[in-house]
Amino acid sequence: MKALILCNGQPPSYELLARHLRGAELILCTDGASRWVQELGVTPNVLIGDMDSGALTADCEVIDCGPHDRQEDTDAEKALRLALDRGATEIVMLGATGLRLDHTLGNVWLAARYHEQAEIVVADAYGELRVVTGRYALQTRPGARVSLLALTADVTLDTEGLKWPLHGPLEPGTRGLSNEAVAEEVVVDVRTGMVAVMTA
Repeated sequence: MKALILCNGQPPSYELLARHLRGAELILCTDGASRWVQELGVTPNVLIGDMDSGALTADCEVIDCGPHDRQEDTDAEKALRLALDRGATEIVMLGATGLRLDHTLGNVWLAARYHEQAEIVVADAYGELRVVTGRYALQTRPGARVSLLALTADVTLDTEGLKWPLHGPLEPGTRGLSNEAVAEEVVVDVRTGMVAVMTA
């Protein structure tokens, strides 16, 4: 099942939102995102959060998680866990980047923390991010930008289908940024560690 999580970062374009709405069986909105969600004409299935900033008036299930000072996680993480609890195997997060760098980084780490439980995609106007361990075949197009970022210090990997192949250790840093696909499939084989793969 595909779930779409709408977060309170930089709102997506209508075109990006419409693309990811297709096939989504569960739409979850964090309370802070409810304003832009309404403006774009979307009615979520669930509104979730501490309700400190929500303005949603549409008829949907509301999960009030209580005062902010009694919580140890973000509304985005609450929504992600709820999606998993309800059987999601694919989760797309929109509005999960931009505006606040701490929330952007936190949402990347959410994708890392829960990546073994579902395929989690963090998407924005600049591309899509997935967290990869093991062997992953990415369907893309020649000329597409592909960036690989080590999320742990122990990354070793092999790649196929990139203009500048990567083999062996990939240290945290910028060496894996702005590579280029030369085939319709790019294979990233992460032998150890965890890698963020960003495509545009």
